[in-house]
Amino acid sequence: MAKFFRDSAFNQQSFGAAGFKHIIVTTDVTGLDVVAITVLEEATVGANGIVTSTGDDLASGTIIPAGLTIYGDFTSIHLSAGKVIAYNRALG
Repeated sequence: MAKFFRDSAFNQQSFGAAGFKHIIVTTDVTGLDVVAITVLEEATVGANGIVTSTGDDLASGTIIPAGLTIYGDFTSIHLSAGKVIAYNRALG
């Protein structure tokens, strides 16, 4: 299902105005409504993956290099190593 934004919400999203979560734990972080993940320290996807509500999930064992930002509609994140910032969806 597509999610549409008003212009002001799109601008807020572009600058992270909806806030973020700093994820460094090795347990599932669920119940997310996240649109971008920036990797601060090389991250390895954990056993339950990084799950999107649309598109493909990132499988366990996937290594994401530091400095990379991935975009999507993420609902849960499980890392076995590394640090990321997960940007919340701006209310539209």
